[in-house]
Amino acid sequence: MNHPAITNTMFQRGKVSLGNTARIHKLIEKLRLKRKIVYGAVGGSITEGAGATCQELRYVEQFAAWLREHYRNPGVEVVNAGIGASNSLFGAFRVEKDLLSHAPDLITVEYAVNDTTNPDTAASYEALLRKCLELSSDTAVILISTMNYLGENKQHLHIPSGIHYHLPMISYRDAVYPEVSAGQIAWSDISPDTVHPNDPGHTMIKDMLVMLMLELETAPAAAPFPLPGYLNSGAAGYERVRIVDANDMEILYQSGWQTGPHKGGYTGWQTNDRTARLEVRFSGRYIAIGCKQYSGDFGRAVVTIDDRPPVMLEGYFEKLPNNTWAGGHTVLTVLAGDLPAGSHLLRVQMLPERHPDSNGHEFDIGYLLLAE
Repeated sequence: MNHPAITNTMFQRGKVSLGNTARIHKLIEKLRLKRKIVYGAVGGSITEGAGATCQELRYVEQFAAWLREHYRNPGVEVVNAGIGASNSLFGAFRVEKDLLSHAPDLITVEYAVNDTTNPDTAASYEALLRKCLELSSDTAVILISTMNYLGENKQHLHIPSGIHYHLPMISYRDAVYPEVSAGQIAWSDISPDTVHPNDPGHTMIKDMLVMLMLELETAPAAAPFPLPGYLNSGAAGYERVRIVDANDMEILYQSGWQTGPHKGGYTGWQTNDRTARLEVRFSGRYIAIGCKQYSGDFGRAVVTIDDRPPVMLEGYFEKLPNNTWAGGHTVLTVLAGDLPAGSHLLRVQMLPERHPDSNGHEFDIGYLLLAE
């Protein structure tokens, strides 16, 4: 296997913006003063470290190690809040509990690949960024755009928010994919599958972060940039949110379901009974439901909110062509975004029919996403 590296030409091509330097310069000052620093990373499976052969070779840990060495500061701690197959919609709901509660001084955000599954990308991504920036006027935020094997991502929906909030941004896609297209780098040299970087790929992301930091070190000092108004009006709808799993649901009726662990540390409702039924009372103007999809013996369910039209939820995951990944991820389905004030009723009913390639009726509800 070849071990390609990021050249300066590639980095400059992938450097989307240096942004406003005020927050980064405050971070650098704290690093140089040997103060304790918390580096938090939020994103999908690439941030979580998929494709790397060990924890130390994930780009997050590699970048933290460079910060410790470069600034001679052993007090750089890491909070890796990456969750595989999750997007920035879920991130906007969980970032306060999973990341901001640790008071990070530096945050990297990586959702460009996984936001292909996001039904509200621009608004939820902006809401996530704004929550990070509102944590403290000193909190530095860097945006990272990765890619799949076709060079696809959602950075075109992310970059406008990065520009709006004057954030430093790098695009691994813009730096590396032209080399892949030209045959200078083989995809197999940087990834073991169709998405995730291998060890050299993680190192290349780290190197881009390092090169960005080195440029920011010498960039002219800037006055702090006050938070502007929302770029996307819909982003304001994610200000007051909560995640409700099986432990916190107000159950009115259930038949055929059992509680058990769900991905990401949540407790869900599971069944393999095609007649299972669940009724939950909730309040909020917005509701989305997160359910597992897997190319095993998973079935289908229909869900209704109050007297609204039913929505079918597919539990079976169809494998992509030339891809062995069988799913097992949580898919978010927005059920309503304009509910009146007060309490509402959610009903989940398993269906007797199923995907033709499935041999069972398993189903796994992970949580509800609720917004006031």
